[in-house]
Amino acid sequence: MQSYCQPSDLSPASGLLHQPPSAANASLPSVREGRRLSQGLAVEGRLGVAMNAVFEAIRRWEEQNLVDKELADTLRGEVEQSSAAVTQRLFQYVLAGTGAVVLLIAGGVFLDWAWPLMTEALRTLTLFGVGLGVHFAGVRFERRQQWLPTAYFMQTAGLGLLITALIYSQNAWPDMTLWGTMSGVVALVAPLVLGLPSVKRNEIMPAVHLAAGLIFVGIFLHRATPLSDGDVFWVLDGLLLLAILRMVRMLGSDAGRDDNRWVLNAFNMSLYAGFVLVFMTGGESLSLGEDTVYAVDLWLFLVAGVTVYGIHWAPAGLRRGWFGLQLAACQLAWIPLGFVTTLEVANGPPESAMVAVAGSGVMGFLYAREHRIREILAVSALSFVIGAWYWGVERAGALGAVAALAVTAALLFWISGKGGARARSDTSD
Repeated sequence: MQSYCQPSDLSPASGLLHQPPSAANASLPSVREGRRLSQGLAVEGRLGVAMNAVFEAIRRWEEQNLVDKELADTLRGEVEQSSAAVTQRLFQYVLAGTGAVVLLIAGGVFLDWAWPLMTEALRTLTLFGVGLGVHFAGVRFERRQQWLPTAYFMQTAGLGLLITALIYSQNAWPDMTLWGTMSGVVALVAPLVLGLPSVKRNEIMPAVHLAAGLIFVGIFLHRATPLSDGDVFWVLDGLLLLAILRMVRMLGSDAGRDDNRWVLNAFNMSLYAGFVLVFMTGGESLSLGEDTVYAVDLWLFLVAGVTVYGIHWAPAGLRRGWFGLQLAACQLAWIPLGFVTTLEVANGPPESAMVAVAGSGVMGFLYAREHRIREILAVSALSFVIGAWYWGVERAGALGAVAALAVTAALLFWISGKGGARARSDTSD
């Protein structure tokens, strides 16, 4: 069963609706399967849209006498019941995230009171001890399945406190001293002790540990070695590249294996970590200055390309519904990057910014229309409007700009009308 509902699964062409009533009833999903499907939809961030599609399909089936009223009501009840259970899980995640923030605020208030009374070393040890306590409390909560959201956020908050403590230890023990070197060694050991066990426990925390592990290694190199900041970033670049190559190999050979489900999440996190390392390497190691933006642009295009591959060509076991959201996030990130690249770095005219930003909106429209990805459609509209608005403001008073914007609006209205006619035709078929 797919992780989310495809439009073809809900149409008469799927074959289910053409079966005799007994065969159709036998092919309908069970309550347990319906819940699993709905939970998958929620995890992928597509529950609301997919539920509307399911309810609309059930209504059409009932109107076309493909299912009777009793069966239609049963199907609606199963969908609503699954939705309620998933909403409760999302509610847990929101509360757990809020609780983690409140915990950090409480720790800050305590430290604000106790900080002046402590020495630098005692402050470091206090932060480190609290971080360990919060992290291992999260590990313990993880063993109780109903506490998973709280467990993940507590473990992440604990890692953040540990990183803060190791960075702050520089105030107590200078770099390359005995205790400074020991602090660096602790930072090097932390990913091994805390991160490796998480691989066997779940598929979420290994991604968090990968990002935290790069920071821990950076702290070790800074505290215990004579490397400059630029050299440290080169080493981290190499480690990230090796990790990416290793995960690509694992994904290629073990696609779909349950015990390697964490690899895809960790690989995705490595792409996000790459943004930070590309920016820091370009600015610190290569001293590129504002030209570093070009390197960040290239990495963004790489991430977008990998995401498109995941949507269309990746093995079935590696496809996820949230890839559309990630591609939309890449397009959203291009809006400010496009303006900075064309106007600040390349010193181009307003037209160049409009082409870069609004042009991405046009390409997004075409892609979203072809592949029915709503997230891309929404971001494309935002990109186009922002690009056109900026150009119109910069060329205020120019009749040519007003005419061009008016023609563009008319074109959009025409395309929208054609799309509506096509949608009605598809529905009637």
